[in-house]
Amino acid sequence: MSKSILTALTACASLAMLTACQRAESPAEVRSDVAEAQADRQESVADARQDQAEVITDTAEAATSRDPDDRGDAIEDRAEAQYNTTMAAAQGDLDVAKQGCESLTGDAQSACKQSAEATYQAKRAEAQSVLEAERRRSDQTQQQDNR
Repeated sequence: MSKSILTALTACASLAMLTACQRAESPAEVRSDVAEAQADRQESVADARQDQAEVITDTAEAATSRDPDDRGDAIEDRAEAQYNTTMAAAQGDLDVAKQGCESLTGDAQSACKQSAEATYQAKRAEAQSVLEAERRRSDQTQQQDNR
């Protein structure tokens, strides 16, 4: 086989795979995939909320301690647990949205997925901002011990 024919076949195969990736799934398949993603999201968020509740319980005494170091640690532990819960929900929302995008074709599907990813990134940035603010609050609380 000549090099140009092989190159052309490779290009066609790549184009076929790209096109197949952006073909719409059947409505029944999309419903099934969305339902599965929603169930996964619910389970993930429930697990994160359970972990968060445990952190709140485990840090209850430290959160009201007279020792600023203990209070600061409790603030940070609770903030991290909240971040994990928020991110579990955001990731679940992303997965559900992307499954829903599978009902579309071509550019519409691509735009849908990009929009879902942008929403996820915005939620992630907001959660990160809140976490960093709580970490600063934790540090400030702990610095009270050094005065």
